[in-house]
Amino acid sequence: MRLTVPHMGLLSTAYTRVLRQYGVDMQPPPAATVRTLNLGVKHSPEFACLPFKINLGNMMEALDNGADAILMPGGYGPCRFGYYGIIQEQILRELGYQFRMSTTDNPDRLSDMIDTIRDISRIKNRSDGYRVFFLILMRMAALDRATALYHYYKPREIDRGETDAVLKEAVRVIDRADSYAKLFRTMPSVKKMFRSVPIDKGFRPVTVGILGEIFVVIEPFANLEIEKKLGEMRVEVRRGVWLSDWLNDRFRFRPFRRNQTAYAKKLARGYLNYPAGGESIETVGKTLLFQKKGVDGVLHIMPFTCMPELVASTIINRISRDRGYPVLSMTFDEHVSEANIITRLEAFSDLLERRRNGSISRH
Repeated sequence: MRLTVPHMGLLSTAYTRVLRQYGVDMQPPPAATVRTLNLGVKHSPEFACLPFKINLGNMMEALDNGADAILMPGGYGPCRFGYYGIIQEQILRELGYQFRMSTTDNPDRLSDMIDTIRDISRIKNRSDGYRVFFLILMRMAALDRATALYHYYKPREIDRGETDAVLKEAVRVIDRADSYAKLFRTMPSVKKMFRSVPIDKGFRPVTVGILGEIFVVIEPFANLEIEKKLGEMRVEVRRGVWLSDWLNDRFRFRPFRRNQTAYAKKLARGYLNYPAGGESIETVGKTLLFQKKGVDGVLHIMPFTCMPELVASTIINRISRDRGYPVLSMTFDEHVSEANIITRLEAFSDLLERRRNGSISRH
């Protein structure tokens, strides 16, 4: 069995090497490109959102490259994500592909995730399944930590592009850490790599909190590398949605880390008292948190037609009016122009800079 899983940020880096050690012939798709998106758009329903189309294109490219099995999370809830795997399987079979499709019936249940891992690998002992799964989760947390360091150093770097090179090397170093002991030894060296980047220590960049639908937030191809673009504009990103936090809220592999979903729900009270699916409650709650913490503004990104984030967008626009807090919402689909995104980001960062300097009223 040659197994593939659609890309989602650095997730494939977290699991590929570990699962290969246990007999899984992992075949990650090529990094998403315009060709990937075009394949997905051509064969997807018109109403499907951008993550669906990129996922489908990923699957087609991986199957064309020799993969013969697909693992896709499933589930239930008001977001259409839970139905992706079922619809994508039907589309691929109608196109003539022969493959095995595996979905996790309930991705929020640890036992289901362990059963899925045991089903696709040589792992037969349940305790070994837990150990392997938690190693994957810890590797994901390390990759997120490296990305957060990138967000801090990128706008302050003196030599343009150096932080990007350090992040690539940090990802390679973490990828080679295929045991708990190696991983724990790796993180100090990753921090040292970033500290070696020459920065302007006196520079105080504008800060922007990024919130929204999790796939579009963490997959660079889906958001046209928006975090890198902001860093190049000397804007510091404060991401409000992390894949390791999303996983930790469900599986508690970092038990002393605050449950981010529950925290956001508490913060959102009065504006959104019940989750509307997806990351809607995090979008609302953490918009309020970012304002409280002095982050200069919020960038809200989502796929076109995403119902949960449309609900959140309406509410955070009300927060913006009520509190005089800058919020910019952007929707992404296959028609989005990179030039348009850059223009809007430049205008928003300029607004925040002028607002900070007092040349624009805060009310």
